[in-house]
Amino acid sequence: MDESRELEELAGRISGDISAPHHIANVLREAIYRGILGEGKPLHQSQIAARLGVSPIPLREALRLLETEGLVEFRGYRGAFVTELSLEEARELYEMVAALETSLMRTAFPGITRRTIDEAGRILTRMEAEEDCIRWRDLNFHFHTLLYEPADRPLTLDMVSRLRQKTDRTIRTHLDSMRKESELQHRNILEAVAAVDLERSVSALAHHLAYTSSDLQSWMRSEQGRRKGHRLG
Repeated sequence: MDESRELEELAGRISGDISAPHHIANVLREAIYRGILGEGKPLHQSQIAARLGVSPIPLREALRLLETEGLVEFRGYRGAFVTELSLEEARELYEMVAALETSLMRTAFPGITRRTIDEAGRILTRMEAEEDCIRWRDLNFHFHTLLYEPADRPLTLDMVSRLRQKTDRTIRTHLDSMRKESELQHRNILEAVAAVDLERSVSALAHHLAYTSSDLQSWMRSEQGRRKGHRLG
């Protein structure tokens, strides 16, 4: 299936007002996550607007929203492009995620209730049965933020969301290498929280984020080596 047709079908599956910039951004973000719009590729705005049935102005506003998330960049007269995530950027992003999320866990911990723990457990059960990588990603984010919400730090949570959006662009290809271990680590985090053990909870979370970062970097190095070998061949 060609890129334009895939984009059109994706737009049809995502509910919302297609003329609204935020909705257009949702469609394009998922298209980037799914590899429909590949890293480093130009975004031909007239073609995208025609496929989505939108006018140029809200499309450009949507691209500017994605620019603030680091998923799109404008290169002067050349137009908009999907950005590429470098190994160095991935490492730094996860360093920031780990610092913010462990801080959120400490602040939120006294306010985490049994109801929150039970809901987090249900989310993990759904994650473990989910076959679609993007829906798995959304459930993963929901699980983590559910534990942090009692911190009442909306600006910090928004920053975490933005950082994760930049790293989650690799989810469709990276998930297979880390999913099983990641899901075990989620259970370890929740068990520590349910045991009302703050230090164990923070340690389990820090270990989980360090593992995810290390695995992502390892996968990216492998991909770089594969591409280099392909070019030489």
